[in-house]
Amino acid sequence: MKRTFVLLLGLGIGVSVVAGRSWMGERALMDSARAVPPKMRMEWMYEREGSRDQEIKGSSDGRWRTEADSGLVLRGKWGRGPAAEVTGRDTLVVLTLGSEVALLSFANVDSPRVLSEIQFPSLTAQSHLVDSLLYTSSNADLEVWNIANPSQPVKRGQLLGAVGDFWIRDTFLYFIRSDTFHVISIASSTNLYELGSCLESGSVTTGSGNTVVVCQGTGFAFVDVTNPASPHEVATYPCGNGRAATARGNLVCASYEEAGYPYPVRFITLDISSPSSPRLLAKLNDLGGYDIFLDGPLAFVSGRGIGVENPQPFQILSIADSAHPTFIDSCRTTTGYPWGVWENASLERAFVANEYDGLAVVDISNLNNAVLKTWVLKTGSASDVHVDGQYCYVASDYVGLRLLDVSDPTKPTCISGLDSAFVGVDCNAITARDSFAYMSWWPNPYFRTVSVADPLRPQIVAGCSLGSPPEAMVLRDSFAYVVQDYEFLVINVARPREPEVVGTCDLPSSSYGMCLWDTLAFVSTLPLAIINIANPARPETVGSIPLAWGVSVKDTLAYVGSRVLQAPNLQVWNVADPVSPVIVDSIAFGALVYSSVVVDSLAYVGCRDGLRLVNVADPHNMRVIAQHGLPDIGWRLVYDSPYVYVATMDAGVCILETTAVGVAEAPKPSRPRSSIRLAPNPARNWVDVVVTSPLPSPCRLSLIDVAGREVASVKLVPGSSQERRTRISLKGLAPGLYFLRAGRESWSEVRKIVKQ
Repeated sequence: MKRTFVLLLGLGIGVSVVAGRSWMGERALMDSARAVPPKMRMEWMYEREGSRDQEIKGSSDGRWRTEADSGLVLRGKWGRGPAAEVTGRDTLVVLTLGSEVALLSFANVDSPRVLSEIQFPSLTAQSHLVDSLLYTSSNADLEVWNIANPSQPVKRGQLLGAVGDFWIRDTFLYFIRSDTFHVISIASSTNLYELGSCLESGSVTTGSGNTVVVCQGTGFAFVDVTNPASPHEVATYPCGNGRAATARGNLVCASYEEAGYPYPVRFITLDISSPSSPRLLAKLNDLGGYDIFLDGPLAFVSGRGIGVENPQPFQILSIADSAHPTFIDSCRTTTGYPWGVWENASLERAFVANEYDGLAVVDISNLNNAVLKTWVLKTGSASDVHVDGQYCYVASDYVGLRLLDVSDPTKPTCISGLDSAFVGVDCNAITARDSFAYMSWWPNPYFRTVSVADPLRPQIVAGCSLGSPPEAMVLRDSFAYVVQDYEFLVINVARPREPEVVGTCDLPSSSYGMCLWDTLAFVSTLPLAIINIANPARPETVGSIPLAWGVSVKDTLAYVGSRVLQAPNLQVWNVADPVSPVIVDSIAFGALVYSSVVVDSLAYVGCRDGLRLVNVADPHNMRVIAQHGLPDIGWRLVYDSPYVYVATMDAGVCILETTAVGVAEAPKPSRPRSSIRLAPNPARNWVDVVVTSPLPSPCRLSLIDVAGREVASVKLVPGSSQERRTRISLKGLAPGLYFLRAGRESWSEVRKIVKQ
């Protein structure tokens, strides 16, 4: 989600401008959120969207929250995404990333080992480790896990409702939701409940004694929690945009960001011996960041990320004299945002949660010469997914390729990958077949061929220079059909090690996704472009669908999502004549559609708020028959029977199976049906109905259009000359999809006819 869209729509200036601004506004909001620390995003989004979370409730059974009989079941999940926070104890390191928490052993500091991965129903935000209990917040809830045995964590409790940043003292937990400061009792990990609250904006970040420090957009606030039933603000310290704070005794080490490019970051120390009158001790103008960890006389800072001058993702400061803190050393750990930091003196290592670069391990055996040793669990946003046999290929934006073994879909396992440190790989698209995968890459050549003959050791073996990294690609026969911003390309991959562009055509704006149907390519751009690929050397745009996005085509019907924020819906268009698509019908959705795939009479639809299963057997009577929550946007979908794989952006990949197929299927006949064949099909002026077995009784053949109207009919009598072969005229009918129904009350069968 990085690029700006140019709108070239054909529904009138007024509608186009309103819809365009709405979609652009959504993109801008989501892009801006990426520059906000994950633990603060919940309140940041609330301030801008005015969203209201559900009220705080007691703990529940912790199931993935969806309807009891949703018709969709989550079978497996690989929840890795951008790293957010890090903490630990002894040789155990806890990394909060994507929609999971990874527990790692650093018993051998040079060979870290993943012990387990705890999956969450939403994007995770913050983690605290208290003895053997792990508290983790997310956009869905706050969960408590017993990790006495880190290889087998056990869930203990839960507090429903989104929780961002929080702080724990003794048996109390403090956090802010929707401008309300909450005090929660955690005396019993299985029974979390509220003790008190007060009005307060921002994000809870730290505390000391009976004082809680809150990060705000205008600085810091201080809340007195001496009486848990009556918390109240006692002071504020105005400065810039509060980014981080850690308290110890009467000392608060904090960092804030000033307005105005290049958004300078400051590191300050405050004396809160009198919480109602916080006093500035010192300010360092060139240091500071998004998280601060204190250990004795040292402060370890996650540093300054992109958007500032001279980024220093990891810093070491001396606070031996808190009135005169001094800089010791810094170390580059990422090209993105360094969100969280934790240090273990006995291991002589510091750990930084580096957005797309995962967990950075820094050698601090010499404090004056911090050295980056390695990265662990590098994973960005899941921007595309492709399944080939037992392997699932994940295009991980900014990181590269991740290869999952899904031979057991309930336990998807990452077995290998391709990435490049400090390069910022722009990997948005992936496809594969047999021994080769094709993916987008950065820098040029943007199109790369990857040998996966040995899945444990994928290797780039060739490249093809393009104008920009591909946003989507589909492999068919010996060609890879590729879309990039403003351009559609056909690449010959008959020789995978020598890919060659053989055809191109322009696109109206930035692109997102694509599907192929017959000799047409449908490209998600604004407007959605329909491209004739009958001649791969000369693809050309022949039609378009305005305000459409996330396309899937079956027969002559295209299923697309509307980009009008005020009225999101799934639309069905008749594209039998791709030059002049005709809308058939639509079904209103409460959320924007990002992707869809149609299988038989079912449409799997990925939205901002989850996955929906839609019965599309009758385009004029579509209905949602199942739905399931997703931890993030359902960005790309792939169906590989019987599972649908969903790339959920920052939350990794979800694997779901439907239990509602029977709802959409026609009932089984009570007696054997006759066998009917159509020839030719597709047809132009006529079609022959061939009966390959004797009719059980007289029957009626009805030709029905997509609107459900009968446009032709013939009566068949057993033993007549018409029984074996009957010709039905199609003259005068518009091109498109039709249904031939044969039968009577006791039996029937339906065949599809495509009129060209």
